[in-house]
Amino acid sequence: MQCIEIRQLISSYIDDQLGLNEKNAFTFHVRNCSKCREELEEIQSVHKLFASAERFSAPYGFTTRIMASLETKETSRWWAYLTLRPFVLQAMEVAFALIVVITGMLFGPLLVADRGLPQSPVTVQESFYLDLFQAAPSGSIGSIYLTLAEATDEK
Repeated sequence: MQCIEIRQLISSYIDDQLGLNEKNAFTFHVRNCSKCREELEEIQSVHKLFASAERFSAPYGFTTRIMASLETKETSRWWAYLTLRPFVLQAMEVAFALIVVITGMLFGPLLVADRGLPQSPVTVQESFYLDLFQAAPSGSIGSIYLTLAEATDEK
């Protein structure tokens, strides 16, 4: 075993939770490795210190009161989170949607009021003709487009 593995097993060794093979390998390594032996001795001394400390008994019902107060706080915290927060988020979403709809209803006509709508379907078709544009200077992208457009019409 390596020192890293031994250090991870020290608590299990002190609590006598190692199997026979692990225990033998552990003791063999600790006999030969001074660093692991020192660490084992330090942890054993701390363990003995806590084991020899005076024990105090808690008052009657102490554990019950603590557990009840924890459950009440957890229940109230989760209840507030599950009920209040989603309601607030839903209310904010609805308010935002209403603001968008009302703004669109009020100011939407103003956005399209200046645009003249075509009177007949013929004017719509005429608006797509390239004849409405001015002649393109030679060598420009526009003239190249017009040349290609005329070439495809001939075929």
